[in-house]
Amino acid sequence: MTIRDSATGQRTTLLRVTTATWLLLVSAVVLVDHMALSGLAEQAQASAPTAQVSLLESRLEGLSHRIEQRHTQPAALPQARYEQDTAALDQRLAAIELAQAQYAATDALHALETRVTRLEARPVSRQPKLPAPRPSQSVAAQPKPVEPSFRLIGVELRAGEHFVSVMPADGTGLADVRLLRAGESEGGWRLDGIERDGAVFRQGDEIRRLPIPPR
Repeated sequence: MTIRDSATGQRTTLLRVTTATWLLLVSAVVLVDHMALSGLAEQAQASAPTAQVSLLESRLEGLSHRIEQRHTQPAALPQARYEQDTAALDQRLAAIELAQAQYAATDALHALETRVTRLEARPVSRQPKLPAPRPSQSVAAQPKPVEPSFRLIGVELRAGEHFVSVMPADGTGLADVRLLRAGESEGGWRLDGIERDGAVFRQGDEIRRLPIPPR
């Protein structure tokens, strides 16, 4: 019985020592964690004001920039001031136009008066009346001699017979040339005869000799 009681006492003592050791280790771990968490909290509290200050500084810079831009921009003209200045300008323009019109009318009137004065100052000259022209006796117009409406181009001999080639006055090419023998007519003129240096044409009592142009 004594040996069993001694062994049981040793086991109980060993268990208590082991439990106390574990409790110490757990307490040490908890203490270390608590200290680490406290350090992190202090760091977070220290860094929070710094971030807020940076944010406020950036916003302050933006406001300063906007204020500077406002100062550099020209001040807007109020609507009432604009309408007042516009009305005054319109009145001045109307007055200037009226004055110019009056000056122009005055200058024109002065020029007209000057011309009238000069005309009145001229001496009146009496000119003798010219006799009325006598009606001229009508002279009988002589009829203009009628001329052929064609011209002589030349004389040709074909098959032992003489022909004359004529072209209208407004002809331009060989297509307008026509051959005439004695007795044929062109433009109301009849070919009476062919001579060495020309041709004789007759129209009623009128006779024309057309010379052959030199070649």
